[in-house]
Amino acid sequence: MAVSTCIKCGNHTFEMVEVSPQESKFKLNFIQCVSCGGVVGVQDFYNIGNFVKNIADKLGIS
Repeated sequence: MAVSTCIKCGNHTFEMVEVSPQESKFKLNFIQCVSCGGVVGVQDFYNIGNFVKNIADKLGIS
């Protein structure tokens, strides 16, 4: 199996960090290298799929 590697420093350890970009109304989660902080991915702050399922359950349409 391949090992995920930071393209900036070669490190193999990552973390998820909550970020509010400047002049943005939304929070994001950055997946970044623990060593150098290089961002390798971005995710929505909220789990949209889970949010929609909860609404569907409440409406009885799941």
